[in-house]
Amino acid sequence: MKNEIRAEFRTDSVDLINFFIRHFRKFVIAGIAAAVVSAVISLMLKPLYESTVILYPSSNITEASTLLGETTSRSELFGDDDATEKLIQVISSEQVRDYLKVKYDLASHYNIKPGEKYPNTVLAEKMDKYLHCTKTSFGSVEIRVRDRDRDMACAMANDMASRADTIFNSLQRSAASVMLDEISRSYEMQDRLVRQYEDTLTRLSGASALRVYSTLETENDYLGLMRGRYLEALAMSRQTLPYTLVVDRAVVAEKKAWPRRSVIVLVSTASVLLLLALVLFVAEGLKLHRGDDRQ
Repeated sequence: MKNEIRAEFRTDSVDLINFFIRHFRKFVIAGIAAAVVSAVISLMLKPLYESTVILYPSSNITEASTLLGETTSRSELFGDDDATEKLIQVISSEQVRDYLKVKYDLASHYNIKPGEKYPNTVLAEKMDKYLHCTKTSFGSVEIRVRDRDRDMACAMANDMASRADTIFNSLQRSAASVMLDEISRSYEMQDRLVRQYEDTLTRLSGASALRVYSTLETENDYLGLMRGRYLEALAMSRQTLPYTLVVDRAVVAEKKAWPRRSVIVLVSTASVLLLLALVLFVAEGLKLHRGDDRQ
């Protein structure tokens, strides 16, 4: 049918150089307009500042130790990959997030209205967007915080790092306290047993006394072992260990991290020019085929 419009393009159907020359003025106007508009929009965006903390997990996270802190033969200063994953999990935990929410009143800071339908979900999305904790290619952990307030971004990044130490020590002391209660009961039972043998020994003589004395020595040795364990558990329930080794603490950012206005302008301008070229190319192709159908 002659009235049917078809857009068929061949590599030799349009001379690209002549095409751009013919529409040079349109490209210039569109490019300038896109650059101006994107620049104005980028100026309206509120800047975000970024602060970063670099830290390693210490070997205390993975080293097996006795109750008095006698570690295994491992002597590495830094923890392994398993320790790194544990550190990331702790830093990304709800305990750290809840601490930041309360300390910095993030619901108000992120302008979440009290009447918001899902305030906790919105707050979680905001924190996912601005707070990041990742493993680097060097095996370290990187904490990145972005915020409109450069001082708050720095403070939150450092708090996330220090809070990890607090949580690890809290977990350790909690576990040690439970262990201390169990060992304390066992120690008291063993102490009463030794006292009973000692009382019995004072009333016996001869071979019976020798047998009881031998048993008393064994039980007394075990009592000494239990006492050592008790003292170790007591020490662990009170001690504070370093679980993170901070390489670089966060500092207040001097320059904004977002938006990068030059990138926004370049990408926006290029996108507009590409779209214009596509529209003009299609329009010329349709015009050519209309002319062919009329002949």
